[in-house]
Amino acid sequence: MDRRSYSYYEANAADISFEDITSSEQNKQILRRLRDGDDKISELRLGMHNCYQFSFSIRKGDDLGWLGYFIGNSEYLRVLNIHYLPEDEGGEQQIDAFMFGLARNQSIRRIRAYHLRGYESTALLRALGNLSLLEELDYRWSFSTLDGCSPLGTLLESGACKLKKIHLMSSNIDDDGVAAFANGLRSIGPFLRELLLPDNSIGNEGLSTLVTALESCTSLERLDLSDNDFSLATAGLGSLSGWLQTAVLNLNELSLRYCAINDEGVQTLAEGATNHCKDLNLSGNDSITALGLRYLSTSLQSNSCRLEKLCLGDMNIGDDGAEVLARGLIGNKVLRCLELRDDEGDIAITHVGWSALFTALCDTSSVNNTYLSNHTVHFEEPYETKILMKVKVLSCTSS
Repeated sequence: MDRRSYSYYEANAADISFEDITSSEQNKQILRRLRDGDDKISELRLGMHNCYQFSFSIRKGDDLGWLGYFIGNSEYLRVLNIHYLPEDEGGEQQIDAFMFGLARNQSIRRIRAYHLRGYESTALLRALGNLSLLEELDYRWSFSTLDGCSPLGTLLESGACKLKKIHLMSSNIDDDGVAAFANGLRSIGPFLRELLLPDNSIGNEGLSTLVTALESCTSLERLDLSDNDFSLATAGLGSLSGWLQTAVLNLNELSLRYCAINDEGVQTLAEGATNHCKDLNLSGNDSITALGLRYLSTSLQSNSCRLEKLCLGDMNIGDDGAEVLARGLIGNKVLRCLELRDDEGDIAITHVGWSALFTALCDTSSVNNTYLSNHTVHFEEPYETKILMKVKVLSCTSS
């Protein structure tokens, strides 16, 4: 495929034969509607299958240069989902031609990319540097460590995109990968509201590097580091806790699901997480024992605690852990939800542990104990049964 200039597309757009540049009737209709400025095409999916109305199914016979041109000219396209780009002979030329047009777009707010290889991933990140209205970047199963992280860092450092949300899931990001885009995070810090890096290979060093980069992210509301291995990241978790305690921000949600966090990790994390987050998810960290839960319990009793939801599902809490948590609930006036669900329906809490938890919510042994009970929490327990515990003192004493 010969490289075409923008003037070539401009000169031929009005009279182009869509039959000559598309492989199907649906693709032909999409290009026509993009050319004609149809405001109903606000979201477009590129892939191999026609999953919904505005799916452009890429096959042999589709000219991606023209697709990129019409996308680039669209004033109404807000979301672009890329599930596939060609891998056959000539695929790189097709990708370059597509990115050439895409880079001119000034309406897209969100890009989602799935299963992109190194070449197309890098080409896309380079093209995004011209999309001044882009707010959300969602890459899944697309990076190969530095092959993707370095271009991402370059994009962010350029300042061209003021991203509010970055989601990089299952993208093989390790400690070196974090270092590659850390400076970029600093560049967009005041704008970033959500950073999601689940299911990667970030360890202690990467976590510490990330925390340093987050110091400029004063508007951050959501941080998801789930499914990374922090079993040896006590120092990194300590840095995270310290950042939470000193940063000028109000983090709503911190997710550390399935991070292999142990008791020592909870000890370093507890104070910062409970005092500076509204929603803390530690589900799946089954190395945490009653000892680790004791650190959480102590933090829950603090007057500085602002935690409204605590998720401890998929953990072997047991009666000892339940009794420790119960002590933390006494006097706590901010926690609204304690999630103890388990996919297997077994969190090893017997009637002894549940009794301790329920007593913390409504202790009728004396008037004073009733008054001091926690009247705000509800549990989400196994089998998705919700036991609502918004109990008034009056109804408690009358029972």
